[in-house]
Amino acid sequence: MKYLMLTGFEPFDGYKSNPSEEATRALDGKSIGGYTVKGTILPLDYKRMSGMLDSALDAKPDVVLCCGQAERGSVTIERIALNAVGTTRKDNYGNVPKRDVIDPEGPAAYFTSIDPFALVEHLTQEHIPAFVSYHAGVYGCNWAIYSVMRGIDTRGIPSRATFIHLPPLPQQALEKNNPNLPTLPLETSLRALRTIIKSL
Repeated sequence: MKYLMLTGFEPFDGYKSNPSEEATRALDGKSIGGYTVKGTILPLDYKRMSGMLDSALDAKPDVVLCCGQAERGSVTIERIALNAVGTTRKDNYGNVPKRDVIDPEGPAAYFTSIDPFALVEHLTQEHIPAFVSYHAGVYGCNWAIYSVMRGIDTRGIPSRATFIHLPPLPQQALEKNNPNLPTLPLETSLRALRTIIKSL
């Protein structure tokens, strides 16, 4: 059976939960669409994140699905990983990057290696709101997918990879007392990830 590496993030930005963490924990160890899923929860920590991802790539997964949270009402699949990071926003541990590139020796960007348009088509056929997004910002999510793409490239690992942003959970609207926060139930995000994995 093929091996799929699934990552999610710990809560950040004052939230007590993160849909990507919840989804990763729920799917860890499951067999879906011919893949065995191995979940890894990433700290939002610039000093540790890349090393954890690099270690996870040692197992040479067939597919890497990195997941994170975005305050959008739909599942979004990222097209490009940028070699860029913001230098003013702290991570969960107070770290701020000293430069605005992730890897000075790396290319400016990588295209993710799973067609996002095909994934979106599969999701919308299942009546799950989904769209293509062109990059994951310049914070932890982009750092993760760029690190993965860079590791795959430099180490010659035959893995396909992409980044998936999941909407916040309904309880997160309550956590922030924000009635306008777009949310999606965890069950729907899990159905989206299962659909994506089965379509690979």
